[in-house]
Amino acid sequence: MADEDKICEILAAVFAAGTGAPYLAGFTSSGVAGGSIAAAIQAAIGNVAAGSTFAYLQSIGAATILGTPLGAAGGVSSAAAYYYMYC
Repeated sequence: MADEDKICEILAAVFAAGTGAPYLAGFTSSGVAGGSIAAAIQAAIGNVAAGSTFAYLQSIGAATILGTPLGAAGGVSSAAAYYYMYC
C-alpha cells in the first residue's frame, strides 16, 4: 500500500469519527443524553466551565446538525463517499 493510500484512509476515518463522534457520545441537539458517555463525564466534572472542551462539544451538539442522527449519519456517509472517490 502506498503512503498516499494510507493518508487517504486515515483522513476518511478521521472525518467519519469527527462528524459522528459528538452525537454518538451523547452531545445531542436537545442537550446531553441521559446514560451516555457525555452524561458520565458531566457528572464527573460537575459545573462545566465556559470555554472548556466539554462546553465546546455541547455547543456542537446543540447548535449544529451534527447533534442529530441525520447529521451524524450524513458525516459518516460523506466520509465513505470521500474514501470511494479519492482513495
